[in-house]
Amino acid sequence: MSKKNSHTSALFHYTRNQNILISILKEGLKFSYCKEKFSETLCLGIPMISFCDIPLSNSFEHSSKYGQYAIALSKNIIMRKYKGALSPVNYFTSISSVIAAFKLREESKSKKQELEDISKLSFGEEITLEFNGRTYKGRPLPPEQAQNALQLFFNSIHYHHFSTQAIGFMKAFQSLHDGKNQVNYDECEWRIVLPENAKIGSHNLCKWFWTEADYDKWRINRKDKFIHELPLLFSVEDIEYIIVPTKQLIPNFLKRLMKLDYVCGAKITEKDKYILVSKVISLEQIKRDF
Repeated sequence: MSKKNSHTSALFHYTRNQNILISILKEGLKFSYCKEKFSETLCLGIPMISFCDIPLSNSFEHSSKYGQYAIALSKNIIMRKYKGALSPVNYFTSISSVIAAFKLREESKSKKQELEDISKLSFGEEITLEFNGRTYKGRPLPPEQAQNALQLFFNSIHYHHFSTQAIGFMKAFQSLHDGKNQVNYDECEWRIVLPENAKIGSHNLCKWFWTEADYDKWRINRKDKFIHELPLLFSVEDIEYIIVPTKQLIPNFLKRLMKLDYVCGAKITEKDKYILVSKVISLEQIKRDF
């Protein structure tokens, strides 16, 4: 007897209106800054795209909060394409794991500061070092300091990577939402997190906001909270479902799909359009038949 799966084989991204869903199909999913509050003193803004793998028959409470339109992408394909950046959320019941991750980040900053202090001893002509796709420039150090500097350099990078990787996928098991207690664990959230200092466009680096005040200040001065320069791209074959609220909305939505010339910026064929049409279903049908 096969075991009934408690999670879907697709990752669902819910949204609030049809225009946004069409925009996602045309341009891809966009990273947005989400405020993650771990405690009264630990709160930051992290750029991410959120999904869930709640079975469709249990998805009605989730869709009532996040929107009744959705796109579902193959979990296996997205895991293969974005390995390392995609993960289910780690729900914590004790703040100790969060504090440990933040301490590791502080250790990274400490190593970086030590390296900057040693760099003051550098001399001679500037040299260039390529590491992990990034370019670093500096001048030679005295031989007795070179090995220590190299170790500090790698430790700073690795500690920063491990700490932000952990922090980016953490969420409280439960929290207050609109004044009511909410069990976040029930949301079965997955995330793709954009790493801090990742390259965006030609010159910009991805910024994380490490205090609530910094995030709020940035948010007030922004028209929206999306990062438009680096969309998450997918193909027609990656799509498992496209969801609209009611059966009555399907005919007009299908007309809009048939008018699409591109999915995530890639030209599509007439066959692709019919494949897209075949993936459309309504929440109304799901509630009735699943």
